Amino acid sequence: MRVIVAGIGYRNLRDHSVGVMVTDLLESRRWPEGVVVEDLSYGPIAVVQRLEDDPPERRPDRAVFVAAAVRGDRRPGTVTAYRWDAVLPSPELIQGAVCEAVTGVIALDNTLVVAQHFGALPEEVVVVEVEPDNHEAGETLGGVVGEAFEPLCALVTRLALDHSAAGRLPVGPLGGPLPPVNAR
Repeated sequence: MRVIVAGIGYRNLRDHSVGVMVTDLLESRRWPEGVVVEDLSYGPIAVVQRLEDDPPERRPDRAVFVAAAVRGDRRPGTVTAYRWDAVLPSPELIQGAVCEAVTGVIALDNTLVVAQHFGALPEEVVVVEVEPDNHEAGETLGGVVGEAFEPLCALVTRLALDHSAAGRLPVGPLGGPLPPVNAR
């Protein structure tokens, strides 16, 4: 099975950098053949192009996306993991996502909607979200997100390598009402 682990976020934006920080750490580890770890924080249209650049036989079967996502209904530092149901919003909202993508917005939901719309994602997409707390500029994670970092890396690793672990996750919509995961 081919897997891509993809971090999404902004560098130097404290908790919103968590996806990038996870992939930075995980890129330095040894992975089995077929697992690629990459920072995909360069805009949704570029992500589509990156994923489509792989020849069909080298495209991933599973993608594990990790990022901060403000949902507002979770406590800061809460980790939620699920298999995305890949249901796209209305055509108007898709057009809005594409417009935001062209202007440089880098966000988990936007990246997934645009990449799914253009058919660039594999059938299985696992989403690992962290509710951010610290929204200021800076190079370090805030307290509760910082405490969740090592367990978060372990969770992302498990979801990349263990097919059954990914398969046990609930299926749901982006940002849907799902139970948090005990990443610790």
